[in-house]
Amino acid sequence: MYVNARMRETLSRFNAASSMEALLAALADAATKMGFPYVSMIQHGGLPRLVERALVITNYPAEFVRFYTESHAYVIDPVYEVSQLLDRPFSWDEIPGYVDLTGTQSALFEEARLHGLVHGVTVPLHIPSESHASCTFARAEPIMASPSLLTTLHIVAAFGFKAGLRLHHASRGHDVPRLTRREAQCTALVAVGKSDWEISQILGLSETSVRYFVSHAKQRYGVYKRSELVARALIDAQILRNDQGIIEAGPRRPRHRAKRRSP
Repeated sequence: MYVNARMRETLSRFNAASSMEALLAALADAATKMGFPYVSMIQHGGLPRLVERALVITNYPAEFVRFYTESHAYVIDPVYEVSQLLDRPFSWDEIPGYVDLTGTQSALFEEARLHGLVHGVTVPLHIPSESHASCTFARAEPIMASPSLLTTLHIVAAFGFKAGLRLHHASRGHDVPRLTRREAQCTALVAVGKSDWEISQILGLSETSVRYFVSHAKQRYGVYKRSELVARALIDAQILRNDQGIIEAGPRRPRHRAKRRSP
């Protein structure tokens, strides 16, 4: 079992990582010691053009990653679908119990098998103030998913994700647009399918004001579609899913003000 000194060493490496490469090395090393040659951690963006903005850490075979990205497989991946339904680690063998696999989804699993990604355990990562993510540990051989193994995988994934977010935000924090409170509220309601009229009734605004706030939010992100705005705002944690799975406006991030110099 992967515990005690090994665990402390792994968590220490996560905390000390100063680059995504160093974090991947630490995460892959931990996975290997637990019997998994492959590991993949990713925030779920849902739109092709947003993948580059999400946190992605993986050592999956390059050929499979290329196929996965170019075919936009992340849009229909049943692993991601189930990870949004559960708050515990699950094996891929459990997926048919939660999702009726389509032909395209079954073909995705077959493609993964060709690259040694036959069996896996996925850890859903529902972190407050962050968009949804998951971490998958995969291998070719069957997995005996004991409670102790699942607990260990959960700890490694959670701390690895925390370290990944630290590095990810540091590398791109300067280009994250800041939505106003009203823009975030309107975007959150757009995300759950509310019309402009419904949003105006909920927030006590005119429909014209709602359209104004949504339009300005899209301008801040440089997008044209509301679906793109929602996906970007989720990735940047400006709108969030709460414990009940309901999307709401995220906490306002404080502005950094320069300190006054003493006279």
